[in-house]
Amino acid sequence: MSANNYIQIKEISPEKYSVSERDYESEGEICALGIFDSMKSAVEKAEVHIREVEDGVEYGIRFSLIEKEEQQDKEISGKNFDVWNAKKKKIDAKEERLFFYQAEIWWVNLGLNIGYEMNGKGDEYMRPVIIFKKYNEYSFLALPLSTSRKTNKYRISVGVVDGKEAHGSLSQLRNIDSKRLINKVGYVEETLFNEIKKKANQVNFG
Repeated sequence: MSANNYIQIKEISPEKYSVSERDYESEGEICALGIFDSMKSAVEKAEVHIREVEDGVEYGIRFSLIEKEEQQDKEISGKNFDVWNAKKKKIDAKEERLFFYQAEIWWVNLGLNIGYEMNGKGDEYMRPVIIFKKYNEYSFLALPLSTSRKTNKYRISVGVVDGKEAHGSLSQLRNIDSKRLINKVGYVEETLFNEIKKKANQVNFG
């Protein structure tokens, strides 16, 4: 066994943990050590494996846990588009349109979408968005928000939204109809909004 190896404990679903030996340099899997029903049993397996290898080899243990929001996404992996389609028909039939302005934050019926497109949550498939650009009273460019703490070049912090720390997902910018609007929860102050626009131009058009 190489000193360049480490043990990874990965949460693959709620209360399911895989344990494997991996290589630091290539991030590749050397051998799978099993799947366990609790974090405790997964850690115990990792400790047993470490004790069984040759003396003098030091191992690290990495944990990879699923964010709550990612768990919810997994729970709807068998997506019921029929339920969303029924709700979408009702939304489309609405006659009233709410007034909105650029830089405001609204809850919207974002829906149940395809592949890695961001979904709404709950029975109404809701998610907060920033009105990134208002085209007219009928449609706007929406920046969907997430409470996930993942970081990459397409995410930017927008502060606290409805009591939770939120990030804008610049890779998910999309045009939506104002019939999807539910209720306004705040707005983004001018300095931060200009920063978001600048970063959006860099990552999407740079």
